[in-house]
Amino acid sequence: MNNIISECESKMKKGVESFKKELSKIRGGSVSKAMFDDIRVEYYGAPVPLNQVCNINMNEDSSVIISPYDENSIDDIVKGIQKSDLGFNPSVDKSVIIINVPPLTQERRAELVKFLGKQTENYRVSLRNIRKESNEGIKKLHKSKEITEDESKNGQSQIQELTDKYIATINSESASKEEEITKI
Repeated sequence: MNNIISECESKMKKGVESFKKELSKIRGGSVSKAMFDDIRVEYYGAPVPLNQVCNINMNEDSSVIISPYDENSIDDIVKGIQKSDLGFNPSVDKSVIIINVPPLTQERRAELVKFLGKQTENYRVSLRNIRKESNEGIKKLHKSKEITEDESKNGQSQIQELTDKYIATINSESASKEEEITKI
């Protein structure tokens, strides 16, 4: 039973870490390098993460300067950025790519908050599914008489405590990101 509980906690921790990574990709008031983490660029015929073919620098809150390691890859980097769902329109200035990031409009902020709400709920559901799976494992142990009814109830109680703890973490992270998005 302890194995089921520790596996449950491990899966929930991974879920929360995944959620935090997703949050880092959602633009708040300013632009962050994490927004570019999932962009892939065709580099000599293979898709490569953007950060492996260039240097990404933030200039104030409103622009991003991308310096390719290989000037021949500029067009591929621009295409990769344009294909991403970030909605940026990069421009090339000699050997660097510049992205002027417009400030968030109220409408865009509302869309981001709505998207954040959906993502938050999806991760809550995934934690609940982990809880359900773990509880079923404990019930099977009880049914096969490997643990007593009291041990089964205690195990399910521990799993519920873990679920509550990690859902609270997700809620807190989500609220913090929402505040960042809506802050003007």
